[in-house]
Amino acid sequence: MATRTPTSYTRHRQQAAVRRRRIVLLIVLAVVLCVVGVALAYPHLKTTEATPAMVGAKPTTAAATPAKPAKAQATVDDAAAAASNTTTTPAVTPAATDGTNGLPPMPATEWPDSKPTPQAQAAIDLALSHGRPPQFLISSFDGAADIDMYRLWLPLAQKLGARFTFFVSGIYMLLPQYGTTYKPPHKAAGYSALGGYSELAGSKGAVQNLRDNWAAFNVARMMGNEIGTHYVSHICEDSNTWTTADWVSEASQWESLMLNASSINHLATPITPLVTKADFHGGRTPCLNGDKTALYAASKQMGWEYDASQEGILGQWPQRQQGIWNFPLPSIHRFGSKYATLAMDYNFYFNHGKVTDPGMQKTLENWTYQSYIGALNQMYHSNRAPLILGSHFATWNGGAYNHALIRTLNKACTTPEVACVDFITLARWLDQQSPAQLAKWNAGNFKQS
Repeated sequence: MATRTPTSYTRHRQQAAVRRRRIVLLIVLAVVLCVVGVALAYPHLKTTEATPAMVGAKPTTAAATPAKPAKAQATVDDAAAAASNTTTTPAVTPAATDGTNGLPPMPATEWPDSKPTPQAQAAIDLALSHGRPPQFLISSFDGAADIDMYRLWLPLAQKLGARFTFFVSGIYMLLPQYGTTYKPPHKAAGYSALGGYSELAGSKGAVQNLRDNWAAFNVARMMGNEIGTHYVSHICEDSNTWTTADWVSEASQWESLMLNASSINHLATPITPLVTKADFHGGRTPCLNGDKTALYAASKQMGWEYDASQEGILGQWPQRQQGIWNFPLPSIHRFGSKYATLAMDYNFYFNHGKVTDPGMQKTLENWTYQSYIGALNQMYHSNRAPLILGSHFATWNGGAYNHALIRTLNKACTTPEVACVDFITLARWLDQQSPAQLAKWNAGNFKQS
């Protein structure tokens, strides 16, 4: 056995120390690189969303007669739409416009509310040229009387070539001092579950609020959007007992409030509505309530063409009921849950509850967006039944549901063969299709993309 000299032993220890330092340095360097890598990847991880298909979430409500999906050439979750597939929150603020009051400029010529925009028509034509129906997406808003919200939604409609249906509650056309002008069925004169203009006027005053809303209605209608009825004062449960005559009274009073706001409110400087009786085609009842047999009989008497007040099945093409098109809100899979809910922002809010934490609000936005896009993907790849989404003029949970809808529309309305239209456009288009053709599409009997 060799014996180390003091010199060789010292050299050995020095070399061992060097090796240990190198090992420590390599370990430290590896840790630093890992930390830097995670830090660089973190923003990407925050802004990259997985579609329901990626995370294995299956909608709890399937199409009524789904066709087997084929690999699509272009889908609503296509990589080409990645720019709008981030969690960046769109600002709920007016877009830059050349119009007055932050609204888009008043069009010189009225666009028919039953005619698709050029973008939507191109989507319809493209789908039909391939032997399949277009994927319609209909966005509607209940309680649509707030100029700030029109400042949000009208520029978006203009940008995307989309059209929206705005369901207005007639009580917002009535100043508080003239509240008893309204005679609700089986209630005291002036009764309202919503209150009146005083609740919405703020510092502007009720008259100015009335004028602002009519400025918004006029621009919306001239752009080709639809103004529909949410009836007068949001009476829910009690309306379940209303007769056809009661609904006719309610609907007639709504029309009068919409068309005669100046005389009813004794305005010294009249408002000039650009909306006429011929522009009223249908509506949605408060809380989706009311006996539909009586309601549809009344709608027919009013000359209306559709109703959007029922709950429906995702994947079911619309059908006529008593001669009226029935456009129900479908139940869709609620992302982040094993349950389904109606495709309405309030139903998501009801299930989510009120939250004040911005991080949780962002999560709810993402979940709602995934729910909407998941339902749209399901329809796009099956029988292409129109998807109806309901919203309110509200900013629940920090505007989470508005943000989710904006992101959905930015993606969907720019996807090939997706047409973003209002209810009357869909109704008139369906009028042109034969029952046999609609049945064929409902069965998914067409060439997939």
